[in-house]
Amino acid sequence: MDVRAGRYRKIHASPVANRMKEIPLRLAYKLLTYVADVLEDVFWSPQPWKPFPCSDNSLKGKLQICEIDEYDDGEIVDMHFNAMAAGQGLSESVNSFGGLIISKIADGVIVKRSSGRNFHEVFQTPHEALALETVRAQTSIPVPRVFRTIQTDLVPGYIFYAMEFVDGQQLGEVWPTLSIWGKMRVSWTLRSYVRQLRRIESTLSSVPGPLGDKPQLCDGYIFESRYAGPFSDITSLSKWFRERVGVNRAITRRPPSKYDPFEDCKRMVFTHLDLNMRNILVGKDGRVWIVDWDGSGFYPEWFEYMSMSFAEQEGPTSWQLCIPFIADPYIERLRWYQLQE
Repeated sequence: MDVRAGRYRKIHASPVANRMKEIPLRLAYKLLTYVADVLEDVFWSPQPWKPFPCSDNSLKGKLQICEIDEYDDGEIVDMHFNAMAAGQGLSESVNSFGGLIISKIADGVIVKRSSGRNFHEVFQTPHEALALETVRAQTSIPVPRVFRTIQTDLVPGYIFYAMEFVDGQQLGEVWPTLSIWGKMRVSWTLRSYVRQLRRIESTLSSVPGPLGDKPQLCDGYIFESRYAGPFSDITSLSKWFRERVGVNRAITRRPPSKYDPFEDCKRMVFTHLDLNMRNILVGKDGRVWIVDWDGSGFYPEWFEYMSMSFAEQEGPTSWQLCIPFIADPYIERLRWYQLQE
């Protein structure tokens, strides 16, 4: 599908008519989010997750998690490719090119192959591992553990992560079976997760994009599913988006927009940037897990809402209605990017 066509296809009414219709909706979401946040702050104080001990009897498989250190990097990479050749790649791990990127080498262990964000370098910054480590340290969000980060000059430009396998179902499979209360519970849980992410502190928070010791390439729906950057600061990031919107407005013969969503951007917050129903798992342990942190990093606060909105244009209406509650209703900024502002 043409990404840009999908991005802008919802333009129908005039900007003024759209704004008038959205006022009651915005007020309703503002009230809901305010009540939800007050209740959470009063009755629940999330604590960071602590790693399970190696003696955990629930961790079973041919390769025990705590035995991963007995294998060297080359053996783990070989196990990954052998598993893929044997058809043990996870079907839900299809990338944008139709290839599988995750293999299951044991009941409790997967290996994920990920592209680096500096293509001209052989060895890459393990941005997803850094993100998961940061999330585990500062939030209560259930995320997979990374047991090993592997890079080899035999497969340059790629990072292999030996990670914990999360036993659960994608939210897209579970959502139709949930009651109204079940949908509310999941949405409220996800809102709590987004709030926790936005409170993460890091010395890297002034640099847009994935975590690393230097600026990394950015990727995701909000970047029109292409690599962009790297960006050294919020100024260069905002310039890229203004230029993209300006070009697209010119192509569609719209006048320049007077609205600037970056004008009041004081800081960036940690953002998953691909929080769609495929990357939200309802675990058999009853918890709501978040996976695939490859695109995460520091971005303006409204990027989570816009990314979720783009990813779920074909999703269930009930889920689409939950997105402004989960990530806050940054409707004006979305309309700006959709050329409606």
